[in-house]
Amino acid sequence: MQIAFFGLGNMGFPIAANLLKAGHSVTTAVHRDPSSALRLQELGGSIAASPAEALRGAELVFTIVPNDNALLGLLDDAFLSALPAGSVVVEMTSASAEAAEKAAALCASHGVSLLDAPVSGGVKGAASGTMSMLCAGDRNVFDRVAPVLGDIAGKLCYVGDKPGQGKIIKSLNNLLSAINKTAVGEAWRMAEAHGVDPDAFFDAVSASSGDSAALRAAFPKIRSGDYAPGFTVSLMRKDLELAMSLADGMTLPLGEAVLDYYRRAREFDSEDSTAVAKVRYPDRK
Repeated sequence: MQIAFFGLGNMGFPIAANLLKAGHSVTTAVHRDPSSALRLQELGGSIAASPAEALRGAELVFTIVPNDNALLGLLDDAFLSALPAGSVVVEMTSASAEAAEKAAALCASHGVSLLDAPVSGGVKGAASGTMSMLCAGDRNVFDRVAPVLGDIAGKLCYVGDKPGQGKIIKSLNNLLSAINKTAVGEAWRMAEAHGVDPDAFFDAVSASSGDSAALRAAFPKIRSGDYAPGFTVSLMRKDLELAMSLADGMTLPLGEAVLDYYRRAREFDSEDSTAVAKVRYPDRK
């Protein structure tokens, strides 16, 4: 299948690479830094002179950019006018529901369907093709593109017929992930203060009711102090702010507390989101 792909970041690049491995034709365009596009070209991808050129002949269009502004900025008049009739935009950005709704309306005004399809599983899941996709939009469109999505994801979750519903679930998933990662950091801080062996801590908790995906992913990073970026602190904070914007007057102490943690972690913005474990509040005396 002919695919246009926009957003070759930490998540986007391995997704595009997996599309190539599956035998699809993938074309991208350089926005700022050409290095990722050149790497994709080495794998068999193509580089177009402009987004409009990259869209020529595309049956599917994948987008995964940093935020609302980047998404809506990408969908300018030149981009929308170049979308081939009958194509489908698979929109994977961790953005707000409102941005997804606007993007879907813009595409519809040009006769193109948009599937809201944010992803979860981190860089490792994107590279291995085991990530999940949280898909919202017309069911017929989802069914039509599902075989291609299966080439890059281990789990396809159809979550509703309205674009934006995928974004809502993604932000709430990341709220739960952030709460759990922060809790792992606090628990280890107490264990360490009482002289608990790290191997004993991990082996015992991972075999007990405190086990979680967050423990297994976060604790090795916390223990080693290696916070090489996958999903960064700044991106997690953005998603937490999206999640908490859904509160609509509800009192959510856990959500508020973890968002405060990630706001205090700004100095670690370029590190992995697990680096929130380095945040220290003043201890009570």
